[in-house]
Amino acid sequence: MGSNHLTNDSGQSLVEVIVAATVGIIVVVALTFATIFSLRNANFAQTSAQATKLAQEGIERVKTGRDRNSSITGNFSISGQSIGSWSDNNLWTNEISPNCIPNCYFNINPSGELQYLTAAPSIPSNAELIDKFQRVVVLSDNSSLLPDGITPSYKIQKTVTVIVTWTDTTGPHESRLATILRKL
Repeated sequence: MGSNHLTNDSGQSLVEVIVAATVGIIVVVALTFATIFSLRNANFAQTSAQATKLAQEGIERVKTGRDRNSSITGNFSISGQSIGSWSDNNLWTNEISPNCIPNCYFNINPSGELQYLTAAPSIPSNAELIDKFQRVVVLSDNSSLLPDGITPSYKIQKTVTVIVTWTDTTGPHESRLATILRKL
């Protein structure tokens, strides 16, 4: 006995095709966004590592400059006394902080010489440019007391902070490293 019922097993309904296409599009879009996000993160990590390397290089240049008693140029003064080099006694006997509100910014050349830029609340526009990065050095006082509990530590040590900034599609970023240098 034959059946009067007609069936079409070889075709798909329009709804099935639309659902399958929608699922496929969602998967492709999700994979595309995940790939873009991963590439941006990888690029940021690479750029951040490069900025940190530039900051470390800046710290090393300042240490070298201190060790070689390099010049400090650009009319940097503390308590009215011009500072000409790392061995200048005025650098070590006076506080930097009252003269640099809030920060004293310097550029640094390859031999470790510091060039005073300005005292300012933010990184000055004439900071050292290295590709897409800006690098500056900030000198400040270490505000602790020496073990005698009386002598301020700025008389024998200064804090050196190197700041490297850059801007990408997500906005501004910075890498900041600091060290304490002692008077030689």
